[in-house]
Amino acid sequence: MRNIFNNKTFASCCYTTVAALAAMVAGCVKSDALYSNSEGVVYMPAAYSDRSQLTIFKVDSIQSATFGAAVGGFHGAGSDLTVNFVIDTSLIAQYNSDNAYQNYHFVAFPRGAYTVSGLTATISKGQTASAPLTLSIDPSKLKTSTGYLLPVRIASVSSGNVDTMLRTAYFRIDSLEIRSRDVTAGGTLSVSNENSAGAASKEGSSHLVDNDYTTKFYTDKFNTTSFWMQLAYETPQVVSAYTLTSGNDAPERDANTWKFQGSDDDGKTWVTLDDRSNFLFSARYQTVKFELNQPDNQPHKLYRVLISKNNGGGVKFQMEEWRVLLYY
Repeated sequence: MRNIFNNKTFASCCYTTVAALAAMVAGCVKSDALYSNSEGVVYMPAAYSDRSQLTIFKVDSIQSATFGAAVGGFHGAGSDLTVNFVIDTSLIAQYNSDNAYQNYHFVAFPRGAYTVSGLTATISKGQTASAPLTLSIDPSKLKTSTGYLLPVRIASVSSGNVDTMLRTAYFRIDSLEIRSRDVTAGGTLSVSNENSAGAASKEGSSHLVDNDYTTKFYTDKFNTTSFWMQLAYETPQVVSAYTLTSGNDAPERDANTWKFQGSDDDGKTWVTLDDRSNFLFSARYQTVKFELNQPDNQPHKLYRVLISKNNGGGVKFQMEEWRVLLYY
């Protein structure tokens, strides 16, 4: 969870230096005689660009940022100030246009991907900042490779002026950050059609999950109806993605069409979590990560790759490595 806005820290950072310099010049002038050109001007601290860029991780938990209002000068608000905000997605097109040289193409946050704790804040008399409002974000509703933008603008204040340069905070997600943990080793491997020389042989199935990318699993017993490789866990395990690595030679033996599935009843029934058709590896020893395109975000005790088609290799099949990953 990342906190973008901190009332006391911001007020201190921005005005301590100005106050000190003014004091040196004024000598013994009382503090209430000090004045700033920004006295009483309302603004959003989160409108500074680096304060509105969000780091959001691709996990199932809600993550948050904050925003609020502040008032410039030395004396704080002369009276209680009510500041109203609005989420203004009409500003996204202009933001993209203004930043076209950076190849920005942000889209609005999807409906249901965020909530705000409120859109009204109060700067109490004598204070320099309001209490923060919270922007809560659900990463499960966001796509990994998409950039998102949420413009939050000061719509009105009960009195005084608004700094036009710091009126709008553009909360920005360039892409979701991914932290992954390899959970392959926690499962026990089995395959439907073993190498003729056994699982521990030179090209046996044990090499599928040995984390050695110079070894492979090979079999000449591939069939299109019930060919699978499976990991069984003692306790249910969440899987967010998986990788497959192509063999060292003979691309016709590669997997081409398959389903990644989970089960909780010893394999009696399966739920499809990822479905791939006519996939072609572009190189030998190529590792490709597949994020689940039908995730249920539930833990399962069994996971399998059910392969219904190789790349034209007949009864011959090979794969260098299979790993399963958990995002956290």
